[in-house]
Amino acid sequence: MVQHKCLQSSVLACAASHLHFVDASPQMQELSLTYYSQAIRSLSEVLASASSHLENHNGLLMSIMLLYLHGCMGRGTYNDIPRHVNAAIRILKLRLMERPLSISRPFDRLAVESVLYQVFLVTMGSWSDYSALGYQFDPAFWLRAENLLAQSMLFPSTSISTNSPVLGVPIDLFKLVLSIKRLWESPFRHDEETLDEVRTELDEWERTIIISGPASPDDQSDSHYELYKDATALYVLVASLLVQELSEGHTEAIGPPEPVPPDCWQIEKTVEILRRHETDVDWARCYIGNWPVYTLGFFMSAPDDIQLIRDDMRRRWDLMRFSQLERFRNNLEAIWIQRERLSGGA
Repeated sequence: MVQHKCLQSSVLACAASHLHFVDASPQMQELSLTYYSQAIRSLSEVLASASSHLENHNGLLMSIMLLYLHGCMGRGTYNDIPRHVNAAIRILKLRLMERPLSISRPFDRLAVESVLYQVFLVTMGSWSDYSALGYQFDPAFWLRAENLLAQSMLFPSTSISTNSPVLGVPIDLFKLVLSIKRLWESPFRHDEETLDEVRTELDEWERTIIISGPASPDDQSDSHYELYKDATALYVLVASLLVQELSEGHTEAIGPPEPVPPDCWQIEKTVEILRRHETDVDWARCYIGNWPVYTLGFFMSAPDDIQLIRDDMRRRWDLMRFSQLERFRNNLEAIWIQRERLSGGA
């Protein structure tokens, strides 16, 4: 690692950022940004000096991945995430998509999944700020990466989470949620033909959580099977509620989801899952659940259900200390306070 100054500085930037949150140390935040700047300069030097084969430079790709993770986990670099994601995408295109190759190394699989997850997060953004990052989603790259992952099973006869080191949730479910969010922001958000196509795909996912069959032997051998199964269910529930609100067409304005009655089946299923994991430390550390728990908070109307979301997000923050969670929690609290005021404190 010492041979690649950009990688060394990226690692130290993330480490100092984490210590800043754990110890509430302003000095660590300053040090984190210093290392972050050093990493950027070192990357520029690598790019200027290397004449070819940058796509094979593992240290370079890992450095860029750590820099966008710094934006997700740390403070002060959130707005830089899109340019780092775009840089990682360019390298992956050269490395894996410009030649007839499949994924043969675990690092390549991790890199593709990491970039896809970050693309998902930056595209979904915040439910209260639709211009925060201005990231341009690249559907062609997503489809090519999805096909690449589908063709590359590194560990046959094992669970999806074993073969999916970053995501753990089926990639086509992420794609479905992305398509629904993009429809949510579209002027054609209530187009019946488009909604019918989405509902057809969503129906299959809803059946998987309503009629849950026995786990396969491969899944049963995975100690985290239940975590990934329930996280997957939360993404399905988010998709179901979003499509329901689009279908009902209550408003033409683009904004956060509206609260729904607490006795609708999606909320009841959400509450069941979250209550099952109230004391589960592994669940609170499962970062894949951060975004759906955050989004489900907008749909909650009953005080007890809101508190359930609040407590789940607090436990996640206590254990992970990601600035992403800080942003999510602040966003939710602001919306809940606003709704309480509008309802007259009822």
